[in-house]
Amino acid sequence: MDRKLAAILCTDVVGFSRLAALDEERTLQSLHVCHGHIADLVVEHGGRVFGSAGDGLVAEFPSAVQATRCAVEIQRQLHRHFEGLPADRRLEFRIGINLGDVVVAGDDLLGDGVNIAARLQEIAGPSGISISGSVREHLDGKVPFALASLGERVLKNIPRPISVFRVDWSQEAGDDQVVASAWSANRLDKDQPSLVVMPFDNLSGPSDGYFVDGVVEEITAALSRVRDFFVIARQSAFTYKGKFIDVRDVGRELGVAYVVEGTVRRGGDRLRISVQLVDAERRTQLWSERYEGMTKDLFEFQDRIAAQVAGAIHPAIRSAEIELAKRKPPSSLRAYDLVMRACPYLWGHNKDGIARAIPLLRDAIAVDPAYGRAHAFLAWCHAQNLGYIWTDDPERELALSLAAIDAASRAIDDDPTALTAVGGAISHCGDQPRAAVYLERALSLDPNNSWAWARFGWVASYRGEPDRAKERFERAMTLSPADPLAFNMRMGFALALALAGSLSEAVSIAREVVTRHPDVTWPYRMMTAWASMQGDEETARWAAAKLLIAEPDFTIERYLTRPVFRAVPRWADEMAEGLRKAGLPER
Repeated sequence: MDRKLAAILCTDVVGFSRLAALDEERTLQSLHVCHGHIADLVVEHGGRVFGSAGDGLVAEFPSAVQATRCAVEIQRQLHRHFEGLPADRRLEFRIGINLGDVVVAGDDLLGDGVNIAARLQEIAGPSGISISGSVREHLDGKVPFALASLGERVLKNIPRPISVFRVDWSQEAGDDQVVASAWSANRLDKDQPSLVVMPFDNLSGPSDGYFVDGVVEEITAALSRVRDFFVIARQSAFTYKGKFIDVRDVGRELGVAYVVEGTVRRGGDRLRISVQLVDAERRTQLWSERYEGMTKDLFEFQDRIAAQVAGAIHPAIRSAEIELAKRKPPSSLRAYDLVMRACPYLWGHNKDGIARAIPLLRDAIAVDPAYGRAHAFLAWCHAQNLGYIWTDDPERELALSLAAIDAASRAIDDDPTALTAVGGAISHCGDQPRAAVYLERALSLDPNNSWAWARFGWVASYRGEPDRAKERFERAMTLSPADPLAFNMRMGFALALALAGSLSEAVSIAREVVTRHPDVTWPYRMMTAWASMQGDEETARWAAAKLLIAEPDFTIERYLTRPVFRAVPRWADEMAEGLRKAGLPER
């Protein structure tokens, strides 16, 4: 096979299927015109188009500089071409560029060099350009465009993390300067938070340096798999090793909103590691934790810390982003901010919270109809209305959830949080095998996603597999013990115990949850049935009375309409009988 080094440029249209469905003839005509312009620009910059698939094109260039200049010119010309047109008539292209080894097959080019460019295109924003680190290395002093590091990213079907950069074609950085970020936006990408894991302070001595660096590397790799934020590459962070520097300066120099810091200390045969998450601009601590382990279990300890830190930092950043969104005036809210404003209501698990989340998510979709996560969260909201019986029209909620699932599924292939929301929604709708597919995909992308493990635990319970469910809930709670959804994980674990016959423990957990979270009332349903099933009539009637105060229209007949009961009819019958014994109304 013949091989060569080439710069590969891939293009794709954002939301093309949706635009074609609205007006197929006009969309196809516009695409044809755009492809003609792009092909001409490719030739002008010394390249050639060698492939096309649907709405996308693939081109090769002899140099990374020519490919990048061409990509910028494509976006600028397309921007001018569609300026002033309504959103449903504009075609927004994403572009990915990679420099790598390719296999020559006649006029075609194949291999990882091409595949990486295609994956970079997929993670670019609308009208955006994403380039690999191999391209970035050749651009210093040769292009006047602002470049922003997006850290190392795990790309679909690519076995190793890839350093990714964004080309900001709307900014000129000057011949000798490449701008790392626009700090005024307080993040590398305006739609995602960004962070850096700094070298940890070694308080034990030079002999432990390898372990300290290893911990940082593992934590960086674990966080890089979380698609909710960008992580600065380890190599950039390690330039600060051994230096004292203010976190605000780190944030400004690297263009990050959050900084992870830590210390490592050895005492005899024990190791102690302290980790904290800091808001770079405000210099405030958002989260901290201390971990201890034995030196004989060094590498197992290192892996465990990385997983637990990644699991804990995820919800901590989510909470910080929610607060940031709340501080923004309504006139400045964009789709991402609207979704973040909806988030606290998604985790509240009560009817009023969901009612407040849905309009925010609809507003986000109005701003960006192709925003897959907004559709996914909307599906999750309607599915909760269905699953928790917070509606008088379950058929309507089912239809709305399925429609949102369909809209989300076309745009969330590499978003673990959105995949989890869709998987959870499908689970509430009663299709556990299909839900498992989405959740397995989410966990393959982010193995430390505590919410995905929790929803995967619910799926196991709904399939009558309590042992698997317990393992998954334990994993979720270990990864994120302070998670806003910890109460839900606890109730899921209680259900697994109840299905396994440990009713007393299940009732105890449910009592703990309703005591700590008085606004969460649905656990009273389960607590009533479980207490009744184990013969604890006093607790059962107490829980039933609390349930009717919170939900005066509750009936056993309505409760049994929950789609999750379909997979395990014996469980549904046992729950119904327990509710009857406690004196709850049949209909």
